[in-house]
Amino acid sequence: MTWESWLAIAALLVALSALFLALSNRQAIATRLAKSSEHGQWALEHDADNVRSKPVVVIYNPVKNINVPTFKALVERMAAEAGYQDVRFSETTVEEPGSSQAKQAVSDGAGLVIAAGGDGTVRAVAAGLAKSGTALGIVALGTGNLLARNLDLPISSTEAMVRTALTGGTHAMDVGFLQADPLTESELLVLANEDPDALSVPDGDHAFAVIAGLGFDAAMVGDADAELKSKIGWVAYVASAVRNLTATKIHAKITAGAGHEVPIDARSIMFANCGKLPGGVVLAPDARLDDGWIDLVVIDTKGGLVGWADLVRRMGLAGMGVTNDGLPMTGMIDLRKTSRASVVTESPARVQVDGDVLGYASTVRARVEPGGLLVRF
Repeated sequence: MTWESWLAIAALLVALSALFLALSNRQAIATRLAKSSEHGQWALEHDADNVRSKPVVVIYNPVKNINVPTFKALVERMAAEAGYQDVRFSETTVEEPGSSQAKQAVSDGAGLVIAAGGDGTVRAVAAGLAKSGTALGIVALGTGNLLARNLDLPISSTEAMVRTALTGGTHAMDVGFLQADPLTESELLVLANEDPDALSVPDGDHAFAVIAGLGFDAAMVGDADAELKSKIGWVAYVASAVRNLTATKIHAKITAGAGHEVPIDARSIMFANCGKLPGGVVLAPDARLDDGWIDLVVIDTKGGLVGWADLVRRMGLAGMGVTNDGLPMTGMIDLRKTSRASVVTESPARVQVDGDVLGYASTVRARVEPGGLLVRF
């Protein structure tokens, strides 16, 4: 084995050590969420009696890790104890993953809508509730549980999450929206040689509460094995990440806000509404759910495995509050706050929002809606 290989393995071990040390040092953000911002107070005045007199609608994914009858009984019991008079349940399907059910719940006068499922269910329900004035409660039952982690919800206990959804404080958070231009027929033909199932990102706004992106992050999410995720949870994404370490870089032009177009080469380009990932890894340390901005994140590496190891190491250390350990950097993270951004790539790349792969695109735009969603925690 060459010395370069040994160096790469050593760097990777350092990265994994930082990652698992970060597991024991998760940073709660509840105190931050209670602070005021330029968009007003996070902690909103809440008419509890008025909300409890309205229906509670629970939108649940039946294929997630719940026994449905037991779960319904738990929610009904705890809702009654909290003073709610009307509890309704709505099941998601592949065709209707939660957004339409959430919009219907708002139309029916719901005072609270609870999303019970993985990141996809939470994202879909949040999209349906955006700008509605109806609060979202979260019972996280998935693999990543990204928004729940960033809100520091008690994800190890279904009962505790139900209690938080029913009785927690109501706060306003920002919501991101992503759009993409449809691919041309020639672009789809070229993609078909690499991915026979390749499709354009659908038209319209795609809401995201945590992170949207294109490139490595979307490939990692899209290639994660479903069976492995059910067995070992978010660690399954690590296996997928390893398979995509040598993927082709993105060659693109980025425009942030009213700035000029900037050419870049990157492994991944992301739009972060908040910055915490599974395992205590912090992607964007300064990202806040209530600051009225999205963080444009450009990630690149050099030096093969060494660069990736350095990148993971530094994100793991960021989870422990260490932003500069003085070592040379072979993995690069460029961060910039903006209200909107656009990316035009030379070749189509996979696109994801909150862990849902939407398809391929070569032109994407992202923007933020400050205070666009009410959430319980």
